[in-house]
Amino acid sequence: MVAESLGFALVDTGLFYRAVTVEARRRGISADDVRALTKMLDEVRIEINTSPAAGRKGPLLSIDGRDVSREAHDPAIAGELSRISGIPDVRRMLIEPQRHSARGDAVILGRDIGTVIFPDADVKFFFTAPAAERVARRRRELDQARGSATPDAVMEQEVEARDRADQEREIAPLRPATDAIIVATEGKSVGQVFDEVMARLPKH
Repeated sequence: MVAESLGFALVDTGLFYRAVTVEARRRGISADDVRALTKMLDEVRIEINTSPAAGRKGPLLSIDGRDVSREAHDPAIAGELSRISGIPDVRRMLIEPQRHSARGDAVILGRDIGTVIFPDADVKFFFTAPAAERVARRRRELDQARGSATPDAVMEQEVEARDRADQEREIAPLRPATDAIIVATEGKSVGQVFDEVMARLPKH
């Protein structure tokens, strides 16, 4: 909504890590095999298509032209996703692809955008919400996409695994940038959060 309002591109960088996880599973590469993972990253082309201007033409996420959007959002990959996204070499190799995907004016989503990927971004927001609320949101997201219910236990495992891995990793741990604007989203609608973000953008 913010990207559409500003006429900016939208880049969801978390999809890069999901793509790596999906491709590693397809190739039978262990989440602990750093050498094989980095070799794989040298060989593949990851493309994301999250910008509102794209009009959803083409897949949300593709690897070498192959649509992997559904597999990338499967809760079953949560454990491997957390481990792979915490590997320093993988994170380093994905910095430039993430930056390249966000050339020009853009709204960028990700857990280390303001601290690592774009530390000089004009404006940084850091959103917070209790785990229970994020589980509920994730469940609604998956139910809408799949048309079937996903057990809460699976959702909780995914959210908790991602939080724990992101907060404890040595490289780019999950934390707000020192100049980030903190937005507490608990109990707020999407529209309310949108209004708050727009109101706190610089007026120029």
